[in-house]
Amino acid sequence: MSELPADWQSALRRRQALLTDERCLRLLHREVPSLRCDRFDTVCWAYWYSEADPSDEIRSHLDALCEAVGVHHWHLHGMSDRGKDPQRRRHWSSSEAPVEWRATEADLCFVMRADRGQSPGLFLDQRIHRRWVREHASGRRVANLFSYTGAFGLAAASGGATQVEQIDVSRSYLDWSAENAQLNELSGQTTEARVDAGLFLQGCRKRNRQFDAIICDPPSFARASRRGTATWRVVDDLPRLVEMALESLTEGGWMLVTSNHEGWSQTQMADGLAKVGARVEPAAGPGGDFETAEDESLLKGFILWR
Repeated sequence: MSELPADWQSALRRRQALLTDERCLRLLHREVPSLRCDRFDTVCWAYWYSEADPSDEIRSHLDALCEAVGVHHWHLHGMSDRGKDPQRRRHWSSSEAPVEWRATEADLCFVMRADRGQSPGLFLDQRIHRRWVREHASGRRVANLFSYTGAFGLAAASGGATQVEQIDVSRSYLDWSAENAQLNELSGQTTEARVDAGLFLQGCRKRNRQFDAIICDPPSFARASRRGTATWRVVDDLPRLVEMALESLTEGGWMLVTSNHEGWSQTQMADGLAKVGARVEPAAGPGGDFETAEDESLLKGFILWR
């Protein structure tokens, strides 16, 4: 640890208990300017929030960080100016870092990929929420809206859900989700639907299709995926989507709604959900590896009960 700067060492000391128990967790959150870093089992994945390329010193520190937490490789992904040029990709890695590997959360295994999007395939700030879903899924029919690589759905399936529908507009992410299900021998409990979340819920209403649990973790913004669907803006569109989802939720059912949108606070999001006609309570939020004393968590979450 002698090669690590003092603030990096302090960040690891704060997470010492989690380092013992979790193979996937955030190692550096806001302790280091322009940098966040997650451990995904045998690989560290860092986010670089600077227009300048990382210095040799930063790369050396990442080498030392990997050694300190017992992993073998790192990836560093550039995150600046994504809104101005969404096609721009800036990425650096340690020698022989894998493009694909496996990572384990609890007893679920996930395929990680370094060549897709801004994340390798698992959002660690949702770890505690996935645990909650798993503990509250037994015997329930579950719809996982905006399913991405299917982690919430797999948590539900492993917790005894009788049916899990993974809903996303991206065929590549649905294929990834199906691969994760197969890896965990849960393919028989999950199905994938390539459809816009709003159109899916409209179809459920027409067919009187009901779920006992719904998970909704939408993007902050998404361009129209096809003709006939509108651009998605979470602040404007989430309350109506939640209202539609509640129409397909059985009595006694629950709905987990989360967002990382920077443009509203936990209180503002709660105010937006207060009018949807359900009992609303705060969700657990991210784990201790994401906590900071001075700032509100970027992740907001609520449980809605029908």
